[in-house]
Amino acid sequence: FANTKSVNFNNNDWLGANAGILQNVLGRSANGTGSTDAWSIAFWFKPGTATNASQTILYFGNQDVANQGYIQIKYNGQNNFKRLEFRYGSNNNRINLFTQAATFTVGQWHHVLVTYDGGTTGAQSGSVSNYYNRFKTFVDGVDVSSSNIQTNNNFGYTGSIQPQNFRVGRFNNGQAMRNNCRIDELAIWDSDQSSNISDIYNSGVPFDFINLSQAPLHWWRMGDGDTFPYLFDVGTEANCIFVMNSMTSADIVNDVP
Repeated sequence: FANTKSVNFNNNDWLGANAGILQNVLGRSANGTGSTDAWSIAFWFKPGTATNASQTILYFGNQDVANQGYIQIKYNGQNNFKRLEFRYGSNNNRINLFTQAATFTVGQWHHVLVTYDGGTTGAQSGSVSNYYNRFKTFVDGVDVSSSNIQTNNNFGYTGSIQPQNFRVGRFNNGQAMRNNCRIDELAIWDSDQSSNISDIYNSGVPFDFINLSQAPLHWWRMGDGDTFPYLFDVGTEANCIFVMNSMTSADIVNDVP
């Protein structure tokens, strides 16, 4: 195993893949039913210098984000924030979880793991705290969930997450990563891997995920072993290929955690 490459993003650069392949991983048919709807998303992220508030790292879900469900993990690069922001649901009904300000340092690699236990995520006012607790956020191996800023629209979301779009670096229309943000070693499981964070983080050293007791279904090395414009899936399913859009081969760079 050798980690020598990552992918660099500037405005309007993005990766797209067939979302339908992950329908049974990140998608769901209605309100969460339990462990069968659980998932985990891990990646290394290096923030660029742009101060835009909405820089999409990963987006999965429906194109109609106002009314239909989606998963969005993004970077808020504003000077007072420099934080990770997570949104689950639709614009009208959703859970919002934001890490504390200065979670990230510009130009420095950080490891992120976001998990969902598969349970219900809306829509009773008295149960909102339970909905928040369905999700956990780890940054550089540390569980920061208890310090997350928690807000909601209409007490969460009870609907489906349909596999219309699966992207890195772009939301439904825009909200791109900018100014040399970089992503490496993106991996997705169809289970809640929060109890395995120390193995996944590995003291900050990237390693061969296939050696984990629960290897990811989907894993993109982000340059290593890839051929522009394709980024190949080397997880246990190994069937979901990202295509680099508005990018060149020079966006596969020699910069890694």
